[in-house]
Amino acid sequence: MSDWIEEYFTDVDAMNLDAFIERHTDDAVVNINDNPPANGKDEIRATIGGFWEMIGGLRHDIRNRYEDGDTTILESDVIYTRKDGQEVTVKTVSILHRDGDKVDRLAFYNDPSPIFA
Repeated sequence: MSDWIEEYFTDVDAMNLDAFIERHTDDAVVNINDNPPANGKDEIRATIGGFWEMIGGLRHDIRNRYEDGDTTILESDVIYTRKDGQEVTVKTVSILHRDGDKVDRLAFYNDPSPIFA
């Protein structure tokens, strides 16, 4: 049986925006730190796509995973490749909620300042 979290973050780490968007419900909400939420696929595409344009790449090293029903909480080291080629590791907590086989809520929290230092 495939693991949906691994598949989800394979698309994220490949920065495959179309595949990432299709993993969400039409009315999904994405919260990033204390920024205003992105509501629906169009806003999610603009928010995530805009961020991905500012970096050279990323990959997730999931350290801990907690599940309760349709909710999954992850503690990860996210290794970002900056536009200058330097890699920085940022501790991140992600909370994903699924409605059926698609994510309807995603929130992640980290300190992005090392990415742009």
